[in-house]
Amino acid sequence: MNIAYISVPYRYGQGKPGTEQGPAAVEQAGLLETLAVHGQEAVRYGEAAVLSEDAVREEDPQLKRLEGVVHTTNDLHLLVREALTEQRFPLLVGGDHSMAIGTIAGLRQVVPRLGVIWFDAHGDLNTPETSPSGNIHGMPLAVALGEGHRRLTEIGGDAVKLQPEHLVFIGLRDVDAGEQELIDRLGIRVYDMEAIRTRGMDAIMEEAIAYLKETTDAFYLSFDMDGLDPSLVEGTGTRVADGIMLDDAQTVLRHCAEQDEFIAAEFVEVNPLLEEGNGTAILANELIGNLLQYMETHRLVK
Repeated sequence: MNIAYISVPYRYGQGKPGTEQGPAAVEQAGLLETLAVHGQEAVRYGEAAVLSEDAVREEDPQLKRLEGVVHTTNDLHLLVREALTEQRFPLLVGGDHSMAIGTIAGLRQVVPRLGVIWFDAHGDLNTPETSPSGNIHGMPLAVALGEGHRRLTEIGGDAVKLQPEHLVFIGLRDVDAGEQELIDRLGIRVYDMEAIRTRGMDAIMEEAIAYLKETTDAFYLSFDMDGLDPSLVEGTGTRVADGIMLDDAQTVLRHCAEQDEFIAAEFVEVNPLLEEGNGTAILANELIGNLLQYMETHRLVK
């Protein structure tokens, strides 16, 4: 496996300090050693550019810290595109979830029919008009679908980056009214916590991947740590009760890793300032290790 580790040390998609320290915290938890163990070739491919605090303005309360988000996601999309073009597996660690604007834009430039598995408690489908907070980490999927401010939707080109039928939610349980309207109108596939409890994660992942394989050329996993149950993660900014437990999270990783069409993964919203110790970053590193082990096993069996 040729792993391209890309760090995204920034927080401008949301208001709490700390996610800019997420990659360093995961590295402190042993990420580089994890990559060395599980990657035939794992390189520190790059770090997305981040504006200084004094260069980031908040001119619009419905689109906070826009300059900072545009700067980083534009740089990130170039890193992701280059890594994938070199036939590497982009593995990203952030950083708040607005970074996915850059991830999706970069992947989409190489894979026209891109699929997305979105592991998250939240919909991240708001626009400036529907957002209750104005935080852009609640908007990346709307941006990918072509909805929202042009400064964001034009990153990586003017084309719509993601079709609604190429998106699958896993673990959704906290959805704003505007997001629900978009989900219903576009027919986006959602596996919420009730579905997970009723059907089991194995069945859901088998169905979700089969669904994406019908209409996409490849897919990536966007893994928000707040998709997990709050009992597992203290160091993430928007925890929501009744989340996904560790066994089910590992099932998601295993099913993704077993697919040849699986081309990238990102782990986001690690905020070490919200907890004593480094528990959430340690868990993120363990999950990355699980993912790489599953990928390694799949390739050996194949």
